[in-house]
Amino acid sequence: RVFKDTSDTVEAPVALMGTDGSKGSVACEVAGMIEGLKGDRPERRSAGRVSRLSEGANSQLFVAPSLPLGWPRVLAMRTGLSHHEMQPHSRSTLKGFNQGKNWETEDDEEGTKHHVSRCAIDPNCTSMFLYTLLSTVILGIDLTLLPYILAWDIEFTGIVYGFGCVTPVFWSFDICLNFLLGYYKEGEIIMNRTDIARNYFRTWFTADAAVVLCDWASLVVQTHQQGHDSADSRSLTMLRFIKLGRMLRIVDMLRMFRVARILDLFAAKVPEGFRLVMRLVTLFTGILWLAHLFACLWFAAGISAPSDTGARWVNHILVQHGVAFEDFLDSAPAYQYLVSFHWAAGQIALGAIDIMPTNSFERIIFVLAMMFGFFFGSTLVSMLSAAMMDYQMMQKDKTMKLRQLRHYLRENQVNPVVAVHVQKQVEQRLSVREALSEGDVAALQLLSTALRSQLRFEIQRPHLARQPIFRLWMQMDVRLMQRVCADAVACNYLRPKDELFAAASAETCAHVLVRGQMVYSQSPDSSPAIEDTSEEVQEGQWLCEAALWSEWTHVGKAESITSCQLLSIDSEHLMTCLQQDFLIEGIAVEYCRQFHKRITSAGPPHAPWPTDLQVPFTDYCDLVVSMEKTVQQTIGRVALSQLQAQRGGRAMEKLREEVEISKSIVVITATGALIRVVSLVVLRAAQEDGSVFMQVGKWSGPDVKHALLLPGVKQEADEHVGETLQRMFNTRLSCLVGKLELNGFQREIEEKESKEYGVQTRYMRAICKATLFKDAVVDAPICPMMTNTITQMASSVDSVTHEKALDSHQKYMLSRLQALDVYAIHADDVSGALYAWVPSDMLDPLGCTNGELVLKAWISDLDLPAPSSSSEKREVEEEGDGGDAASMQMIVDSDLPDMRLEFTQV
Repeated sequence: RVFKDTSDTVEAPVALMGTDGSKGSVACEVAGMIEGLKGDRPERRSAGRVSRLSEGANSQLFVAPSLPLGWPRVLAMRTGLSHHEMQPHSRSTLKGFNQGKNWETEDDEEGTKHHVSRCAIDPNCTSMFLYTLLSTVILGIDLTLLPYILAWDIEFTGIVYGFGCVTPVFWSFDICLNFLLGYYKEGEIIMNRTDIARNYFRTWFTADAAVVLCDWASLVVQTHQQGHDSADSRSLTMLRFIKLGRMLRIVDMLRMFRVARILDLFAAKVPEGFRLVMRLVTLFTGILWLAHLFACLWFAAGISAPSDTGARWVNHILVQHGVAFEDFLDSAPAYQYLVSFHWAAGQIALGAIDIMPTNSFERIIFVLAMMFGFFFGSTLVSMLSAAMMDYQMMQKDKTMKLRQLRHYLRENQVNPVVAVHVQKQVEQRLSVREALSEGDVAALQLLSTALRSQLRFEIQRPHLARQPIFRLWMQMDVRLMQRVCADAVACNYLRPKDELFAAASAETCAHVLVRGQMVYSQSPDSSPAIEDTSEEVQEGQWLCEAALWSEWTHVGKAESITSCQLLSIDSEHLMTCLQQDFLIEGIAVEYCRQFHKRITSAGPPHAPWPTDLQVPFTDYCDLVVSMEKTVQQTIGRVALSQLQAQRGGRAMEKLREEVEISKSIVVITATGALIRVVSLVVLRAAQEDGSVFMQVGKWSGPDVKHALLLPGVKQEADEHVGETLQRMFNTRLSCLVGKLELNGFQREIEEKESKEYGVQTRYMRAICKATLFKDAVVDAPICPMMTNTITQMASSVDSVTHEKALDSHQKYMLSRLQALDVYAIHADDVSGALYAWVPSDMLDPLGCTNGELVLKAWISDLDLPAPSSSSEKREVEEEGDGGDAASMQMIVDSDLPDMRLEFTQV
């Protein structure tokens, strides 16, 4: 049954194939039946597989059973943009573009803009992270050496003196830096220097200033002590100064509270998987430092602490050296420290030790060490126990899910083979940790709407910026793009073997693969593919971008290979957000129009069929080149606003002027680089014998210049490649109209730095390959030769090339060129271009230096025909694109690349 009934809604058959797999004859019958049933009825969307049935012969092209007749020409533009009239673009609407404004770092006027100061330092920047690492190292050395220096009374010389001088200088600089370092308040970063200073005075300034003053005072006292002789140092006054210096150094121990601030900073930057490791390392390091502190305190108590019993622990230890013994105080300082550290570690670990206290003060230290040991030991055990409990809870949840699955399969009497397959896949997926989505994190619901939008934007911006049009909008209005990320972009997760979309289904979202691997496949039943094909989707690649700009239907299937994360952009919500900025909306309208034009014009022989992964000639630079001039100017101003903040000069000013008059096109690529774009469309027409139709010269008045080029024109605004090619035939190569068979386009891209502008210039050539019909003749005047012998030609060359004679090979080339017909095509009464069918084996030799001599001699000896009549010229103009004088001229642009083709390239 082909049709359900004869109503307006027409349903296509499930399969339109013959027994031999062909589609042609049946498709023609169905197309005719549909056309007959439609009559003059209005166009309607079908409930079946025929989604749209438009009028016209082109719309009846049959591609696949699941696609509408005339696909892709019948695809409509996305609703919300097709009937929009573009707002006028003027220079006055871009107030900030030419002032070097950084659009990516623009702050919300209602948010934190009043908190920003020019010299404030962001606490999250890389330089501050490195500075924090340096301060951590210095703080660790300070807190480690200070107890040892005080307990063993180390002299203030050498390395100790150098470190004692560096420490106050560094921490003084740290105080000054804290007056510029931003801080967080209620989730917002404060970057105003007045607020920063006020907050620092309220929090840490008093403690930091007291410690630094003690550092400087201790340094002065110790330096003053070294400046006196030993007799003076034993006086009562100097002993008081020494004790004062030691007391001041003890104040440095207050810096241990600074460790809490540093740990908070590191905890914010460490991934969640390393949090437990970091906590364990921090706890273990704290236990070691506490043991070091108690070791120094225990030794100091044995040397100088008051004793109510008259005994000290250091006097009850003897050190054995062979058969002799010596006092503990006469041993090396390193041995004394290790013995003290052994005692401290034993007390903290609640282990046995053979050193016992001998007075009340020592027993107090003994008890404190045992209490701290008990506290740290229980903390370590509780942390390990909590980690084990978390692991067991995770395993319990997995076991419960598998038990329920097995119970479900038994109740429904599932086939054992299928049941085993189901269980294995569930076990495999349960073993893979799922990525957290925004809905899984309950803490995010506590954030304000503005901060949540900013967070989502920061997560999605690197992936959206890979599409140049989204990067452009981010530069123009960050706040609008934050709203786009909040309302129109969603994060999706796929497990292995999950389908993102299936063939023949309608789509309203575009997707970008953030992480993972996917495969895209097509089959002849649902796509124009002749056979089953598949290709891998790379990270960062976009899928179904056509769904943003047209009523798209999938022509393939996308399936995940591994666990994947994707961003999905909803077209309806995107258009709603973009309408809030008329300038961005205007660019989106033009982008949509150009993209849709390429979708509907894609297809053999000019281009491949469009797919869910790519649409021919929809590269960002291709689209911008074809846009209206006002839109090109807007995009160029946005791009130049980024570059002008980095460089200036006459070259930049000249480029800006050319952008304003639409002479140059400047864009920002997906990588953030600024490039100048030049797009050309050239024709490579060949005969059956391989000869190529080449432009061999041009004339203006009596002057004739040689040039071996493929015929080509520069792509104008609001033109796609096919329209540019048609304009070239209408205005320059009308003699070839109806005599060539087009075989398709080939894209060539060359990029190099422009010396004139100082920026990278991308030259994009769309080479149209064509073949001359058999027995077809070029209808154009032929230029005869003024000389007919090689000897005369050689003498002409000698006059031109300053008496340089031609060798035998060059004379042979001249003889072959002399036999070719040279066609003269007029651009106006006094100028035009020369064309000839050049053998393919001569293209490479003619492109070298020796070949140019031959080419110059050949062209200079041609007898140009008389100018065409005014009536003939008017006929050519009427058949063209309106007879624009600029389009009638040949390309004479010094900035265009050399279009000479070597034989291998042709």
